[in-house]
Amino acid sequence: MVKEALRPALAALLLAGCAPSDGQSGRDVQPARGLTLVPAPGGLGVAGSGGREIGFGRDRAGALESAARVAGRRPEAAPCAAPGREAARLGDLTLVFERGAFVGWATADGAAAGARCGQGRASAPPGG
Repeated sequence: MVKEALRPALAALLLAGCAPSDGQSGRDVQPARGLTLVPAPGGLGVAGSGGREIGFGRDRAGALESAARVAGRRPEAAPCAAPGREAARLGDLTLVFERGAFVGWATADGAAAGARCGQGRASAPPGG
């Protein structure tokens, strides 16, 4: 009888132990060695990865997690004036999201591609 009563609590405890971390326990993450984020017209290239990229259209959670692994720190929430858009900042790079998808980036020096927080869409980055 006692076993039956404890079964739901035990199941909840076991499942809680299997839940992934929400990433809020700290800003730093283990960086992927030899990789660097490189702004590109279609998203973010990952230099040193053999051509991989974090492309526009990728889901927000996946884009943020991938960027964090490459950079070695988690992006922080950033203000975004464009209705329906959200932003996250990673150093001098701002990532822009709309409807749960990665849709643009901008750098502190004014380069941008895709959707932006202050305006519509950007052109390709200088030299790119």
